[in-house]
Amino acid sequence: MLHLTKNFPLKKDELTKFFCIAMMMVMIIFIYSTQRIVKDSIVVTNMGAELISTLKLWAVTPSAIIIMLLYAKLSDNINKTKIFHFFNCLFVGYFLLFTFVINPNIDSLTFNLENLKNQLPYARYFFVMLENWSYSIYYIFAELWGSVMLALMFWQTANQVFQIKQARIIYPLLGLTGQIGMLLSQYLNNKFTNTNFASTWQESLEYINSTAAIAALILSALYFILSHCLVSSDIINAETVKKKKKKISFTDGLKHVFSSKYIGLITLLILCYGVSINLIEGVWKAQARLVYTDAQSYSSFMADIQGYTGYSSMIAMAFGSYIMTKISWRFAALITPIMIMVTGSIFFGYAIFEQEITTLLPFIATLPVVITAVLVGSLQNILSKGTKYAFFDASKEIAYIPLDESLKSKGKAAADVIGGRLGKSGGALITWVLLLAPGTSLIDISPTLAVVFIAIVLVWFGAVQLLAKEFDKISGDKL
Repeated sequence: MLHLTKNFPLKKDELTKFFCIAMMMVMIIFIYSTQRIVKDSIVVTNMGAELISTLKLWAVTPSAIIIMLLYAKLSDNINKTKIFHFFNCLFVGYFLLFTFVINPNIDSLTFNLENLKNQLPYARYFFVMLENWSYSIYYIFAELWGSVMLALMFWQTANQVFQIKQARIIYPLLGLTGQIGMLLSQYLNNKFTNTNFASTWQESLEYINSTAAIAALILSALYFILSHCLVSSDIINAETVKKKKKKISFTDGLKHVFSSKYIGLITLLILCYGVSINLIEGVWKAQARLVYTDAQSYSSFMADIQGYTGYSSMIAMAFGSYIMTKISWRFAALITPIMIMVTGSIFFGYAIFEQEITTLLPFIATLPVVITAVLVGSLQNILSKGTKYAFFDASKEIAYIPLDESLKSKGKAAADVIGGRLGKSGGALITWVLLLAPGTSLIDISPTLAVVFIAIVLVWFGAVQLLAKEFDKISGDKL
């Protein structure tokens, strides 16, 4: 039907390499999906959805900058293989520490700043974040797993192994395979949060993060096989090999990265995606919290959403590798902002004009919050992320391939880790400022968020056009 066999660019002896990389993605996506559910369940049910913007702005973004600087420093001294294992152990190590040591003693580790919250009501969310420091740190690690292990470490490895012609077909297939991890996460989360299986949230958490630790061990084993048996270490650690011949200072490397217009445009794409999707998700999660009030039920709900997102992504990715060979990079990169613009506008339209809509359609007036949170918001999240995983991620990673080794490494670190965090913190900053007035909720500021959302997506369209011109120049892309 799609003539995949005819167009597939790998020889039979390279399929083992492809399978190993695909299974690595399954493990990374599995951990990413489980931690996304856990962090939201912890924060939304214990601290409130309004705390998400504060955490992203004042905790996750500074941590992302520190991680990027740490990565850049480590890459000057040790190879990427060791860096991969280091970050894998660092992240999963805290997940286990929280699960088996911190959370069982959470009451004695949480302190009270009620006096400060009363004296400085405009900074109340900041003090709530400090009070619940263990939840906050967990949120930081769970958020940065995707930025570091998926966006940076995994895709950097794939970009070293595959060429543009191969990537056009393989990257959507990698994304398709990776959805197995998301679906597995949904199944296990629903199983572990079922009260017939685990009577308390603590028990559920222990089961969930024990499976995440097993996945991390498998991930390190797969990376060891890839880097020692299937691919030359000179390919995996290409930039490190060059540095042995010519040492590049940390400062010079950063200057090289941030002076690149090309990397700047990729960063802008990532930033626009992060801001736009987070403006929507904040309102959606606040509404969902009104329906799912405890951590176990909220976790089960979010697991179902991830499952449907996985199916949506698989449908898009099933055709993605074929479509990517038939359309230009420009058009592939535009699919995601178009989908987010359409579905996001529908979501905000319902959130803002809910009363008018229920007057016109009285049959939905019985459960307006449920309809908004579970149907409209969930559908937006599922469709937008499905196209994001199928087309945005693939086209973004293809854009890195023609670059020199320094920009592939440090440039990617700056664009993905910092750009991704600035995208989320940009949305968080906007939300945080609007929430400064005491008594204000995310639902109250929906009209203002909608205007900002549309403006950001329009900037996204412009950035794609500019980057497409640069990509065509350096890659010779003829599609």
